[in-house]
Amino acid sequence: MAAGSIFNVFTGRTHRSNQVTAPEYVFLISELAGEQRFASIVAKRLESLGALTHGDRRATESRDLSRFNFDNKYGRNALEIVMKSIVNLDSPMVSPPPDYPGEFFKDVRQGLIGVGLINVEDRSGILTLDKDYNNIGKFLNRILGMEVHQQNALFQYFADTLTAVVQNAKKNGRYDMGILDLGSGDEKVRKSDVKKFLTPGYSTSGHVELYTISVERGMSWEEATKIWAELTGPDDGFYLSLQIRNNKKTAILVKEVNPKKKLFLVYRPNTGKQLKLEIYADLKKKYKKVVSDDALIHWLDQYNSSADTCTHAYWRGNCKKASLGLVCEIGLRCRTYYVLCGSVLSVWTKVEGVLASVSGTNVKMQIVRLRTEDGQRIVGLIIPANCVSPLVNLLSTSDQSQQLAVQQKQLWQQRHPQSIANLSNA
Repeated sequence: MAAGSIFNVFTGRTHRSNQVTAPEYVFLISELAGEQRFASIVAKRLESLGALTHGDRRATESRDLSRFNFDNKYGRNALEIVMKSIVNLDSPMVSPPPDYPGEFFKDVRQGLIGVGLINVEDRSGILTLDKDYNNIGKFLNRILGMEVHQQNALFQYFADTLTAVVQNAKKNGRYDMGILDLGSGDEKVRKSDVKKFLTPGYSTSGHVELYTISVERGMSWEEATKIWAELTGPDDGFYLSLQIRNNKKTAILVKEVNPKKKLFLVYRPNTGKQLKLEIYADLKKKYKKVVSDDALIHWLDQYNSSADTCTHAYWRGNCKKASLGLVCEIGLRCRTYYVLCGSVLSVWTKVEGVLASVSGTNVKMQIVRLRTEDGQRIVGLIIPANCVSPLVNLLSTSDQSQQLAVQQKQLWQQRHPQSIANLSNA
């Protein structure tokens, strides 16, 4: 992407009126680690643009921009761990790059002293970190002054640490995904059940609702054959995997969308249309083209199994998570969500208490925004499946108490109409 193109992105002048095709942006980044700062700046601004125009920081068309944007809380946390481990103030989270020729920590420590991110006390010789040592922009800018092999190795070590930080956050249920959107693409969102509860301190108009939401994201054989009937490209059609796992083959449907670059859109029976486009050369390495009759049995098998069987159990015959009695949703076609809506703030402490007691103190509350097939829009809080029963019991108790209070109030009003009239006149 040229400098003028970057300027046009931020001034909004790349998409002209009556354009036949939308502009395509490509990041051109050298292998010099320090220059990742340019990509980080562009990615952050493009993601901000998506948030401003769509009300969602993940609303950019290319959602993988996040891999270029390091300037977030996870990146700053990873950088803090990296810098402290280099000066022996903290234990390393990951191992240094195995192909580094020399003593990694010793060499990068000297390099960071040279660029001013690590200071040395004159008298004691004690190493101290610069006051802005966890500033991503400053870090990427300063390491440009280090030797090329050092800055590349240091950036790789930072990237590996960042990956570990994100994985830990996901494992502990603390990863912030922003607002989760359901039903915005090809997903089919249905309400299968709803429970209503009155909230303490409110009238009958104050209540919360617990929706049971069913999300279908797969593609049936009937839907696949409709798309297949409209395909015209010589390489379009059904494909079967060359690899056989657990006596099964993968069936996919591909459609060419960019003849010049040979890019194909892929449809799968369990997850439907894929966001990532595939290069034809990569497809040929793993799949072979077949007639529809040959793909039928494999497509139906995976489509039917993915309703309640995860990818691990389908391809391996077992799932470690499922064997422990836990729910695994990897590769599932049908997923169930429990969404709490309405006056959620009035029962927030109750919800926190239930989630903390059942799922642990590190659970992350996830906001979801969805639109059902009948057009209803719902915004609420996702309740983990193992927390639904205790939460329903707790809300039912409060609901009964509130209903009793309302009934007593109505009964008192019926028995003392004169008192009510006097209060009104007063």
